[in-house]
Amino acid sequence: MMTVIRNLFAAATAVLFAALPATDAQTPANSVPVFEVNPAWPAKLPDGWTWGQVLGINADARNHVWLTTRGQVAEFDPAGKVLQVWNARAANSQWTTIHGMFVDHNNFVWTNAREQHQILKFTREGKLVLTIGKFNETGGSNDPNLLGRPADMYVSPATNELFVVDGYTNHRVIVFNAETGKYLRHWGAYGERPDDADRRPAGTDAPPSRQLSVPHGITGSRDGMIYVADRTNSRIQAFERSGKFVMERILRTGNGAAFSVTLSPDPEQQFMYVPDGTEHKIWILRRKGLEVLGNFAGPGKEPGQLGRPHNITVDSRGHIYVTEADPGMRAQMFTFKGVKAR
Repeated sequence: MMTVIRNLFAAATAVLFAALPATDAQTPANSVPVFEVNPAWPAKLPDGWTWGQVLGINADARNHVWLTTRGQVAEFDPAGKVLQVWNARAANSQWTTIHGMFVDHNNFVWTNAREQHQILKFTREGKLVLTIGKFNETGGSNDPNLLGRPADMYVSPATNELFVVDGYTNHRVIVFNAETGKYLRHWGAYGERPDDADRRPAGTDAPPSRQLSVPHGITGSRDGMIYVADRTNSRIQAFERSGKFVMERILRTGNGAAFSVTLSPDPEQQFMYVPDGTEHKIWILRRKGLEVLGNFAGPGKEPGQLGRPHNITVDSRGHIYVTEADPGMRAQMFTFKGVKAR
C-alpha cells in the first residue's frame, strides 16, 4: 500500500512540476523551453481599435500586459481583454513616438517620448507624475541631465533605481533615482565611458565594437545583474548594477539580432529571451553564461510568425508576449509549454 501511495504522489508531483515554470532543480542542462502561439490573445478588441507599430510591452505583477501603440498606452488583463487605453502624448500632442514600457514594483507606468528626449512616469490611470530630460534638448552620451532619444527602461525593485538605455542618439546606460529623477551614473559598452566619436559601422565583424550602437532593450535579474540588448551590434552585454562589465554574447554576424531582452520567471531566472528584429525570431539563451540554446518563430504574418519583433516580456506563468513594429503591427502571446531536451 505504501508503495502505491508513494507512486501516486510521485506521479502527481511530476504533473505539478511540469506545469510550472522551470527551475534549476527541475531543468537538465541540455533542456530548452518550448512555446506555442496563442491565437486567441488578445481577446476581442474594442470597436474602432487599430494597431499601429506596437513598440513597448511589459507584464506587471498582476499578469496584466501593458503596451504602447499609436502614442497610446493600453492595459490588458491576463485573458487578453482591454481594460483601459489612455493617451500618452499629452493633450497638445507635444510628445510623438511613445516607445518603451515598464510597470514598476510601486505600480508606476514608465514610457518615453523618444524624439523629444524624455522619460515619462505615469500612474496606472495615466496621470503624469515625473518627467526626466529636457524637451527637445540633447547633449551627448556623457551629459548627466540631457537624454538622446532613449529607447527603454527598467526599475530595480531592490534599489528603486531607473535604468535607461539611451539609445537611438546617445550610446549608453544611464541611471536615475526612480522617485526623484536625480542622475546617479552612466556607462557605455564594457562599462567604459562612452565616446560618441569613436564608433565603427554596426554589424561588422570582429573585433566587437567598444561602443554601444543602439542600446535598445534592458532588464534586470533578482541577483543584481543588468542585461542590455545592443541592437545593431547584435549582442547582449551583462553588467552589475554599478555598471561593472561582466560578459557579453554576440548572437550572430550582421545587425539587428538583439532588439530587447527579458528573463524567465522561475526562481533562478534560468532563461533569457531576445527578439531578433531582422531575422524575425526569438533567441533563447541560458542566463548564466549567456549560452545560446536555440530560437523559435520566423518571418511571416500568420499566428506564431513575426514581422520585426520589437520588444518582449514574460509574465509570472512563463508566457511570452511580443510586440511587432512595421510590418507586423500587432502583439502576440506565446504560451509556455514546459521544457524539452535539445
